[in-house]
Amino acid sequence: MKAARRSIAFASGALLFCVGAGAAMQYAAIGLPRHLYVMFGGRNSPQVMLGEAVAIALLLFALAVVWGYLTLRPARRRHRPYVAWMMAGVGLAWAGWLIFGAFSFAVKPRAYSAPLQTMLLSSNAAPLFGALNIFGVLGGVWVAGALARRKQLSLPSTRSRRRPKDAEPTLEQDSTVSTVGPHTVPPPH
Repeated sequence: MKAARRSIAFASGALLFCVGAGAAMQYAAIGLPRHLYVMFGGRNSPQVMLGEAVAIALLLFALAVVWGYLTLRPARRRHRPYVAWMMAGVGLAWAGWLIFGAFSFAVKPRAYSAPLQTMLLSSNAAPLFGALNIFGVLGGVWVAGALARRKQLSLPSTRSRRRPKDAEPTLEQDSTVSTVGPHTVPPPH
């Protein structure tokens, strides 16, 4: 069961990043309201591009918190949330998108003329597809893991922490029990 939960967390992390990248591309195509573009100097101004990138990263953060919590929340106390496995899945999907972006960037020669800020901040521009998006998703998974851990600690324990006093052997019940410590009883002669 442990391997199954790890696999689910890993696959869910990879799927989360892929869905997040697709959603980021859709959000980038929609953009901000036009009056904001005029107010801040046009769609290609650094302020507008950074604002769009931060807004998309925050949306991906919110998506990752909800998705991650639904994936990582424990049903029973002993099931720890596998946050590292989910983050590894996100990392693998990010590496896959980065490789795809590198090939896509190499195939389209006009992308070489794009400014650096466009390549770093735009969710539609290869090879990074929005550099802030990975931080939004990883941050969301981390927060979801912290919430799932808090949920796990609030659940009742499934194992007793101490044996009941009736179950502990005493010297009268069993003479073969030895105790090591400052108050030991000498063996009978």
